[in-house]
Amino acid sequence: MNRRNFLAGSLALAGQHKLLHSMGALSMGGQNAAPSGAPQDLLSTTYTEAFLESKLVAPGQWHPYAKCSERGPWEAIPADIRAAFIAKAEADQKKGWRAFLATNSLDFKRNGNRSRFEADSFGRRAMVMHLVLAECMEGKGRFLDDIANGIWLICEESFWGVSAHLAMQKAGVGLADVTEPIIDLFAAATAQLVAWTKYLVGDQLETVSPLINKRIVLETERRILKPARERDDFGWMGLNGHGGRLNNWTPWINSNLMVANLILEQDQKLRVLEITRINRSMDAYLNEYWPDGGEEEGAGYFSVSPMCYFECVSMLESATGNSTGIFANPFIDSIARYILNAHVAGDDYIDYGDAHIHAAPDGDLLYRYGKAVHDEQLMSFGAYCAAKSGWTATGEGLKHVLDESLVSMSRALPGVLDANEIRSAKQEQGLLRDSYYPSLGLATARVKAGVPDGMYFAVLAANNGRSHSHNDTGSYILYLDGKPVTIDVGVEAYTAKTFSADRYKIWTMQSAYHNLPTIGGVMQQNGSHFKATDLKHESDDELAVFSFNIAAAYPKEAGVKSWVRTVTLDRKRNKIAVEENFELERAVPVSLSLMTQRTATVNAGGSLTLKLATGNGADCKLKFDAAQIEPKVETIKLEDEGLRENWGDQIYRVLLNSKQPAVSGKWSYEFGPA
Repeated sequence: MNRRNFLAGSLALAGQHKLLHSMGALSMGGQNAAPSGAPQDLLSTTYTEAFLESKLVAPGQWHPYAKCSERGPWEAIPADIRAAFIAKAEADQKKGWRAFLATNSLDFKRNGNRSRFEADSFGRRAMVMHLVLAECMEGKGRFLDDIANGIWLICEESFWGVSAHLAMQKAGVGLADVTEPIIDLFAAATAQLVAWTKYLVGDQLETVSPLINKRIVLETERRILKPARERDDFGWMGLNGHGGRLNNWTPWINSNLMVANLILEQDQKLRVLEITRINRSMDAYLNEYWPDGGEEEGAGYFSVSPMCYFECVSMLESATGNSTGIFANPFIDSIARYILNAHVAGDDYIDYGDAHIHAAPDGDLLYRYGKAVHDEQLMSFGAYCAAKSGWTATGEGLKHVLDESLVSMSRALPGVLDANEIRSAKQEQGLLRDSYYPSLGLATARVKAGVPDGMYFAVLAANNGRSHSHNDTGSYILYLDGKPVTIDVGVEAYTAKTFSADRYKIWTMQSAYHNLPTIGGVMQQNGSHFKATDLKHESDDELAVFSFNIAAAYPKEAGVKSWVRTVTLDRKRNKIAVEENFELERAVPVSLSLMTQRTATVNAGGSLTLKLATGNGADCKLKFDAAQIEPKVETIKLEDEGLRENWGDQIYRVLLNSKQPAVSGKWSYEFGPA
């Protein structure tokens, strides 16, 4: 197929795709005619080396945004945003710069702590970003000396990444070996930051010292651009048999490398060669993406995975004259629509694996994503998220995003420059009625589209070998009127143990602390071959039903012949029923875990009342067969700060225990308003 026919076909498919969105039809990922799979080698075949040689803008000529000296766009930014950035930069000036201590880097090796080093590193970069944007917004030169200080300090650092990732170097974790530059997530992100700094205020920094811009180029070349050109063995690249599934690292790093190359690389031949390599790496990521467009790492990683893919491609498209029409490919839209289906209500998102429950996407970027793929739902949801917690938010929302320490100038820069447009755009929560991702094994359902009222379920019947996965195959989360009923606890702060051989000794990773059965004391096991099978899904105006067999998620010693779990939302009755139909090799005690932040009161006659511990909301009643099941309620005190932020000081594990050892059974229990 020639290029013209390919684009015409893609445009026709995209047009069909948008029509089906407007009809609100249901199928894969919430779409009636979802793509049959990820397009293979999309970037390499679209942006060939010959195409790049012909179309790629010359060094120094890429001009995606106004520079500091171009005052009109900066002075058009809403006054409250400019005032907030300038106030933040002034506060950063008063706070001053902190030294980086070798012992903070050694923390990870000595005791597994990575937080102290990351707080220093991320905080320094956030200050530079605030200062640069404040200087662009004000244009008076007040912040230039502090920008110079911040950039010089960053250039003096031994390593631009974080201590936990030093395992990538031959010397291992501890201190950085400056003779072996490695490229991790945050080294690449730093390259992006210093590149944008040179782009935006490079001319002004020349008045401070002409050596600052030269140092930016030198350090980025030495630490990032040269290793990226000369090595193909970083696992995140996905080149030459990387030996495992790729995850957020690939698009996150490559999107930052794209910025560094487009801005800093002065040799056009090297720019073309490196962008060609970036495209191959990005193709390796998308080639193995779930065919239904599902995000295996969960909503918490959406902003640094498919959103980074879009970011990388949009910058490349900009630098080649917006001449390909690549965003007409329906799969690029499909992977973004995942976040609509992962949105439960308010600030809550499906949080399986290491993802967090409060995982709103970067709304400003999502708005631009929706605009590029002509998806009005994505645009309106992006505008909604941006208004709550984006660069275009107001009041506390804007203060919160300014206080965040993770830095992306690539997002903040267009976010503030597009603020007037995004603020005036239509805003909607989305709250789609159903979604189903048959390859990933994810299904969601609510009573009615557009409102959080009533019962809701999200069920992940996948495998236990996903990136950042827990042993959680077949677990469900339930909501009532937008408030959690059963929860996925989430993940504690990362330490050395989190990604070690002892990962699944951490309680939050274990199936006994998800909404799953423990069989004769045996829990699920980690690994991609421990999975759900026989997935079946149906949905209509009355019922949404998802059933699957989780027997294969347990090791042999559990003795599970079959365990079919069926989760049914009855839209008319506003109830969720769960059926556990199981057959075991031998009679053993069976226990169903239900994790909740609600207080649980056991009632006579086979029911529990689940009541919100704080705030207002309807009670939920759990009904079960008291002849088969004996309930027990455990209190779990939370020590981790992040978990306490999400759930409060404590949560509860409700155990539905078999009254006697069982070799088979057909248990049914039901959740609904009390």
